Amino acid sequence: MKNAIDEIQRIKLKLFIEDSRGSNSPQPRDFIPIFHEWIQKSAVNGVLIDIANYDHLPDGPGVMLITHEGNYCIERRNGCLGLQYSRKYPIEAPLPQRLMAIWRILLKAAQLLKEEPQLSGRIEFRGDEIQIIANDRLLAPNTEVSLTNLQPVLTEFLNKLYGPSHYQIFRDADPRELLTLTVKSLQPVPFQTLLDRTCA
Repeated sequence: MKNAIDEIQRIKLKLFIEDSRGSNSPQPRDFIPIFHEWIQKSAVNGVLIDIANYDHLPDGPGVMLITHEGNYCIERRNGCLGLQYSRKYPIEAPLPQRLMAIWRILLKAAQLLKEEPQLSGRIEFRGDEIQIIANDRLLAPNTEVSLTNLQPVLTEFLNKLYGPSHYQIFRDADPRELLTLTVKSLQPVPFQTLLDRTCA
């Protein structure tokens, strides 16, 4: 029997920035000129529209690059700076393929930032922790049942990234939050390893 959660399209994925609280770590405002350049060059996936700066809001969405299909965001929820991609436009494929497609979009943007001269090597992404958010309270309420229904898709996706039984999944149990899952590897995983495993 098909679960309602299989129909979910609005998914957010986040990569965390290494040592994001260090004195040399880039701040969200540092990404504004980079995002402007991406718009000029159509450097990333989607129809690029505009930039919004919400960095003044505590635990807000930070600096956003808005596209028709989804939003790229440098945000620091709970003090942890990272790059998030939030998909808005449907992807016509089964959920496992949709999740992987969104992940590849996020990875491409992260790789561009790592290579960005304006950041001068000041950015490195962690490979041992990612965040998955289901941005649809109707199809995926923040419950253990939703996590159970999503488990087969998560297992297929995460086994590819980390290997079977080499990670743990933690759900934010706050009922006010979206279904938010933090995935932590049980061993160090360089960002490049994630890239290699995704392309394999």
